[in-house]
Amino acid sequence: MSTRKKLKDYISKSVRKLKHRKGYGVHSPFAYAVITEVIEERLPYYAYQRMKRLYAKNSPIPFKVATLLFRLSNRFRTRNILEIGCDTGFSILPLLLVDSRNNVTTVASQHQWQETRQHLSLFPGTTDRIRSIDAIEALPDDYVADMIVVNGAPAGIEPTTFVEWLKSHLQERGVLFVRGIQPGHQLETYWDEICECDRIEVTMDMYDYGLAIRRPRFYKQHYVVSF
Repeated sequence: MSTRKKLKDYISKSVRKLKHRKGYGVHSPFAYAVITEVIEERLPYYAYQRMKRLYAKNSPIPFKVATLLFRLSNRFRTRNILEIGCDTGFSILPLLLVDSRNNVTTVASQHQWQETRQHLSLFPGTTDRIRSIDAIEALPDDYVADMIVVNGAPAGIEPTTFVEWLKSHLQERGVLFVRGIQPGHQLETYWDEICECDRIEVTMDMYDYGLAIRRPRFYKQHYVVSF
């Protein structure tokens, strides 16, 4: 990343932090609770100490994102989790440590799956709760996830088609987490489609990351959040 781009990101995030922190201006009790009690929560969990063993390495995601994924799964009690765009265990470890009943299906190549198993070997019992498939087409039509983590878009699928696919596989009170939504990044257009689509009622733009939550009885809500 160029120095100019780093400076631009720093300024953008600083302005966002001043204007959009601690739920300022948010009138929805549900959204306010998600922002202040999940996204901005700073209380330590015992699992964080275990997680640091993996994130001390060259992690593709910051540790603060890993802990946010942990809190999201803990808050919404996600049991069946789908990862699209395998990052070899770094996104799914927090989700597996939340509860021994949590299980993950990851879309991964054979090489990615081998690396995932290697990374998670530090955490006995985690790989037993992961199923690896080589393409989203391998999922049964009736598969429904409580949480979907999108680290990258499948090749050859248009944004509108992919978002429709996501909706059909996310349960009606499910959670969707998207990495890389800022302008110029791979999932920017996909995130725009998610924010516009029906049946995804609550969306939160965290600059680099997007959070979408299904709540069928809610009106459409969109928030800019400092993270």
